[in-house]
Amino acid sequence: MRRKWLTGIVCAAFITVIFGIAAQAAFEASVETAYNTAIQGLDALDGLDVSVTERTAAAQTNLSAVKDVTLQVCGIKTNSLKASIQVNTDESQSESYYYNNYYYTASSDGNIKREMDGSDAWQLINSHIYLDMTSNYLKMLCAETAEDGSTLYRFAATADTLGDYFQKLLQGASEGQGLVIDSLQGTMQTDKEGRIIQRTIQMVYTVTTGENQETFLMQSEAVFHQDKDPVQVTFPDLSGYKKLEPEKPVETITPLVRTVYVTADVNVRAAGDISAAILGGFYAGSGVTQTGYTSDGWIQVQYNETTGYIWGDYISTTKPVITKNGSGTMYATAEVNVRSTYSSEGTILGVLRKGQSVDITGTTNNNWIRVKYNGQTGYVYADYLSWSEPVVNTYVKNAYVSGTVTDASYGTITILRDDGQGTAVFNTTYASMNLKDTIYTGDWVEIFYYGTGAPYTASIVSDYTSHEESGKMQSYTAEGIVTSCTRNKLELSGSDGFYRMFDISEADIEMPQYPQVGQYVMVTWMSSTGGSETRNVPAMRVMG
Repeated sequence: MRRKWLTGIVCAAFITVIFGIAAQAAFEASVETAYNTAIQGLDALDGLDVSVTERTAAAQTNLSAVKDVTLQVCGIKTNSLKASIQVNTDESQSESYYYNNYYYTASSDGNIKREMDGSDAWQLINSHIYLDMTSNYLKMLCAETAEDGSTLYRFAATADTLGDYFQKLLQGASEGQGLVIDSLQGTMQTDKEGRIIQRTIQMVYTVTTGENQETFLMQSEAVFHQDKDPVQVTFPDLSGYKKLEPEKPVETITPLVRTVYVTADVNVRAAGDISAAILGGFYAGSGVTQTGYTSDGWIQVQYNETTGYIWGDYISTTKPVITKNGSGTMYATAEVNVRSTYSSEGTILGVLRKGQSVDITGTTNNNWIRVKYNGQTGYVYADYLSWSEPVVNTYVKNAYVSGTVTDASYGTITILRDDGQGTAVFNTTYASMNLKDTIYTGDWVEIFYYGTGAPYTASIVSDYTSHEESGKMQSYTAEGIVTSCTRNKLELSGSDGFYRMFDISEADIEMPQYPQVGQYVMVTWMSSTGGSETRNVPAMRVMG
């Protein structure tokens, strides 16, 4: 939920504050007059259409937040103020309206309206876009005029010059929470008629609670759509909004002390409002002490020895399993199961052998590693994986294996193992050969062996297949997939598990077209050895 638009804060101070109360700067008279005229000119408009994007990032926790505000106002000069305010943040979104001296909004009690006079409504509007930051709040002001007549004002302020204006900039904050504005700077651009078309503010503020301290960078960009004249404010059907009685507050807090867990990275705000100042944040999976909850969906929590608020959608009474993305290659330190989920109750998808590598895709906060396994997502308990490839002892002593012979050359034998571990090669030079007659490809054999492989050393080879009829020529047929084919040679991956190479230079090709790679075919040949040949076998017929 948190968009990491900034990974740290490096603040180059635009101004320097000396100890004591700074005196008000003497601005160039014409620049100050033009600047104030532009701001006060907003009050002279009958309507406003403003888009605001506000980004806040923390220096230590690295959490960040984005707030988008769309604000439309009309009826300013006629004293019939109407406003539509839409606010979207990572936590939630809200829509509120002002019309006919009522403020309309949503709460846990449903859609409500409460009485609000025009001055309070204007103060609410101003808290979103800081309309009246006139020169008396500034420490520095200068201007640059472009060829098209537009002017860019650069300004800066300090905590001294801002006074209590920080309450507007840090809505929901209070001095008791130890919020201090360290610096503020920005720009304001006007068109050739002197109307504001854009304003940016960059502010650094620090939250201090006991011995804890966190610094934040807030950047706000407001775009004034001056081309929309007159501004039209439209409302949805407001007839269903219930009037809130004056004695009933919009927000009530119900005490509730318990431990809850954060299900995603979330910001902590100074009040239960998406426009309130950010005090810090919690990472996904963190345990939090809840002290209460509001009637409109916020959770009151303890944060750095003070009170903060997080949006209720991001908490759980049970500790969640949080998976964070990751990548790389790890190795099994022992034979270990791969399961379908991050629990020993998960279905076993397979087994990693000691030393086997696996690609990881993430880690959980309950000590499991998410991996790619045979085209699936699996989980391996973290204690059995290592970033370093372990030294695997491959020496085998007096082991037994059985399988089908795929190649029998002088001094060696290759078999397809019955245990599903692929093929294995054995040196038979010193082996005791327990045979009916001889060994052919396709025979089933048993082998006792030892060594480290490549090849293993066979001690006993037993082949119980009789080849008494091997001198008679018989026809044999193999079916399978063509893996390679030229005019003279065809290679076949047989459905019987054997890989054969056929000479087809004199074979009858009984199919509409020449065999193609990937095609399923049947090949017939003559053999006096029980069809055990696998290389350069003269084919009689190829059928599709």
